[in-house]
Amino acid sequence: MTATSDSAGERHVEIERKFDVPGAATLPDLTKIGIVVHAVTADPAHLDATYYDTPSLMLIQAKVALRRRTGGHDAGWHVKTTGEHGRIERHWPIDSAAPDEIPVGALRLVEAWAKPDELAPVARIETTRTATELSDAERRPLAEIADDEVRTTDLRDGSVRQWHEWEAELDERLDDTPGSFGALLLQAVSDRLVEAGARPSSAVAKLQRALGLDRGAQATAAQTVAHIAQGLAAELDSRLDDAIADRPDGVHQARIVIRRLRSLLDVYGVFVDPAIVRATRRHLKRLGDDLGAARDAEVRARDAEQQVLQLQGVPAARRLVGRLSEPAWRLYAVEHARLTADLTDERRNDIAEQLRRLADPKAASPEGQTDAVPALRAQLAEAVASFVADDHGLVEVWDRLPPTGAGVRARLRFEHALHEVRKDARRIRYAAEAISLGLADTPVRVLERTDAKRLTKAAKRLQDLLGDHRDDALFADHVLHVAADDERARKTQRAALPYYLLALRARERGAEALGRYGEARDELLASANAALDD
Repeated sequence: MTATSDSAGERHVEIERKFDVPGAATLPDLTKIGIVVHAVTADPAHLDATYYDTPSLMLIQAKVALRRRTGGHDAGWHVKTTGEHGRIERHWPIDSAAPDEIPVGALRLVEAWAKPDELAPVARIETTRTATELSDAERRPLAEIADDEVRTTDLRDGSVRQWHEWEAELDERLDDTPGSFGALLLQAVSDRLVEAGARPSSAVAKLQRALGLDRGAQATAAQTVAHIAQGLAAELDSRLDDAIADRPDGVHQARIVIRRLRSLLDVYGVFVDPAIVRATRRHLKRLGDDLGAARDAEVRARDAEQQVLQLQGVPAARRLVGRLSEPAWRLYAVEHARLTADLTDERRNDIAEQLRRLADPKAASPEGQTDAVPALRAQLAEAVASFVADDHGLVEVWDRLPPTGAGVRARLRFEHALHEVRKDARRIRYAAEAISLGLADTPVRVLERTDAKRLTKAAKRLQDLLGDHRDDALFADHVLHVAADDERARKTQRAALPYYLLALRARERGAEALGRYGEARDELLASANAALDD
């Protein structure tokens, strides 16, 4: 089913809003919007599109669409992906000798989510479109309003749906950056359409409604987790490219995506087959460890550079750069080289394949076949309950610490208790973020967006606070260890002074961070209660 075209396709950017239209509504006069002078309506066009996906709908879960459309000015094969502003659409012509064969360029764009032999027609969308072009006094295009009568067929079960909608799409030279001319124009057009009786669409795209994925449909917990996981999988692939190329913050960002995936499985993994979850965790832990080795060396090097700079005027401080940061940068180079060597195409394909298994409909556990919203809320509430239990344990250990001179065992128990609470906060942060950002393009609403944002922010604050405490403690230990191996520092106070100043300041920063623990904990609990209170 592969055509010979190897073109990357013609590229277009779509910034549009969709509206459901009741039967009695008619398109309003949009020339009443100040900048709009001309509104020219074309003859109706008949569009017939067939959409392709995998049996588990991997493309739609990854916010990607692959279709072949006839009729209209842009007939051909199209691949739609998400860009910084709107949707990016690439076009290829239909080969008249093999109209059902997907162009190679299109297959390459979707290969991260679907293999060629997995793709098959899943929906047919027939549209009668009457387009109205809006332009200014000089006939410069501003936007197009599509008045669409839509009939769809779900090719998986034959179900048919019909509706009427309007689409408002900005001209490609404009964008919707907040406060920009394009954003203001799109809002003005949207306001006029709503005044005429339209309402924001119940689905982001026609395909969602054609497949029963609009707000009227019930998503299961497993389907929702699969959607989030596939979005993160696509991001991971891009972030690993950045990490391997050693682009700024590349290793760090890749590690964050790994943490998001691991937190997703920690909190919501109950909705997927346990064997698949265990296998996925093994892949993610190994990759997280590899990224972490390089990232920890990078953090140590940067911390050392920043802290030594603050010792300006302290005798013999400058030589600490060579003693502290340069060895860390050398270690980073070694760990990054190891990471690059280990992240072969085969290993990356294995990771991608394992993440795809999460989306297999057969991977759903019995719990995963329940309605998404109550099931995901319950699991997030359990994550919060685990945090509460670990916080109580931390406070007990904390209360037993002597004011000064805690022994090694007591200190280790305390650090372990802090570590457990920090992991809880991280899980809550990424679990709340997943069901907020990861489902932003779907009708599933597990939490109100403002509640999810507040909870994510509060969990991040506590995670960062405890992370800073840990980093400062490790940095102080490292500085003292290096000082003990520095012959000059052992012989003269002048050479030893900057080491001990760095260690002292790190300990003070760590203590100050812990001093804010109670406030940050209470903020997290208040945010969780507000978000999960029924």
